[in-house]
Amino acid sequence: MGGGGYKTSFADIPNNTRSAWWKDPGLRINVLHCMGACICPFYLGYDQTLLAGVQAIPAWKSYFGSPKGTKLGIVTAALFLPAVVFSFVGDWLCQRYGRKITIYIGSVLIIIGGLWNAFAQDLGQYAGARVIVGTGGAITKVAAPALLHEIAHPRLRATFGTLYYGWYHLGGLVSGIVVIAGLFVEAPEWRWRMPCLLQVFGPAVVLALVVTAPESPRWLVSKGKMEEAKAMIVKHHANGKEDDPLAMWEYNEIVTTIQKEQTDDKSRYIDFFRTKGNRKRLWVTVFLGMGSNWVGNGILGYYLAPVLNNVGITDPLTVTGLNAGLAGFNMVASLTAGAYSERMGRRFMWVTSNAGMGFGFAFIMGFAAAFANTGNSSYGLAVIPFIFIVYGFYDLAWIALNYTYVAEFLPYNLRTKGLAIYITFNNLSNAFNQFVNPIALGKIQWKYYAVYIVLDFFVAIVAYLHFPETRRMSIEEISLVFDYGTKEGRTKALEQLHQPGRDVEDGKHPEEEFSEKREIEHVQRV
Repeated sequence: MGGGGYKTSFADIPNNTRSAWWKDPGLRINVLHCMGACICPFYLGYDQTLLAGVQAIPAWKSYFGSPKGTKLGIVTAALFLPAVVFSFVGDWLCQRYGRKITIYIGSVLIIIGGLWNAFAQDLGQYAGARVIVGTGGAITKVAAPALLHEIAHPRLRATFGTLYYGWYHLGGLVSGIVVIAGLFVEAPEWRWRMPCLLQVFGPAVVLALVVTAPESPRWLVSKGKMEEAKAMIVKHHANGKEDDPLAMWEYNEIVTTIQKEQTDDKSRYIDFFRTKGNRKRLWVTVFLGMGSNWVGNGILGYYLAPVLNNVGITDPLTVTGLNAGLAGFNMVASLTAGAYSERMGRRFMWVTSNAGMGFGFAFIMGFAAAFANTGNSSYGLAVIPFIFIVYGFYDLAWIALNYTYVAEFLPYNLRTKGLAIYITFNNLSNAFNQFVNPIALGKIQWKYYAVYIVLDFFVAIVAYLHFPETRRMSIEEISLVFDYGTKEGRTKALEQLHQPGRDVEDGKHPEEEFSEKREIEHVQRV
């Protein structure tokens, strides 16, 4: 826009930045701030590998009385249950005080919980500390993807958005290495306390990187802080060039979109039910929130030790080594998937990911059944490569896209509300699943995998039939796709948002119209 006529993509518009971000001073800073948001999931990946690892440490089992079944399920679920309430607190904080302050609050809570976790004196304190970590995590996970998508340069947004949850596995890799190192600590208690203590590393890095990050220009516009929003875009997306065509296009697009949303007063939870597009956004959000933990990843993550025990692999060093190796593999797989997401397309990734997991679990089930019936260790060893294969397919979509896809298709006024709903269902399903998994594994063992085979193929079919493609579009364009049919959604969204002449109506720019309407609303309220 910006007086340059009708454009169909931000890629067509000139911009005062270099094509390679590492050669551009403004983009280097933008990437640093995006990394601060990306590291927010570090704590969760660290926790998953940590809890899976300590279950193989004799000192942890003896200190806490070798929790199994219901007790172990409660300890695991304690991390996820707080999100039922506190994800909505995260939304309120985001809307009232901004994305940055919300990330601060969540990160501090994770640090407090991590410290308590390391110095817990009994299983109740250990679980209580996980509740604090889960509370901070729920708040942070609402704000971080929103801030990331809203401050990233348009050329970088899709890539960093899909890389966001990949850093979850960085936490897992670090945790896996730390747990292995803990096996060689002389004091038995510190073999598990030391890995728990280092859980504070991730949120501490987040605080250090986000402290200099700008606030979301979309949040600033929603609060009437137009000049601050424009200054942020010009500084971080155009190296300070005030008349930069892409910066002006981006700014006008933000103002136009938020003006329409606020004029329509679509900023309450009830608005998810008022239009066909919003209803589809809601059910896809809920479906993805629940699906992210009901496709089999949880049983291979938090309960890797029992899974391996069922096929005869019990040595602590072997189990923790596989745990660390799996985390490293997952990090590489998820970051690679994120880097190529714009080429592959979202829909292809969703379908391939879930179908691949279904086939992988079929092999795991077959080998686990053969081991149970024959006791032949070769069948147990054959399970190991398929654990990596299943996780590789999981990383393709459920890590690269799960938060990104939701944050993309939600309009600004419903974005953090939708993320709160997503996180609530994500954690409810995770808490239920992690409570049930150890019980089901103990009762029916390898037969339990059949549940996930069915669910994986079901999700693949739903994704093929109902998930619109969103690649190579700006976040404002994507937010409109769900208002139309899947086949023509992209074209119609582009046409509606970029009507010729939309830059100036009756001699006024969108920001002038928006400012005038806010002044009128203020006078009417007074």
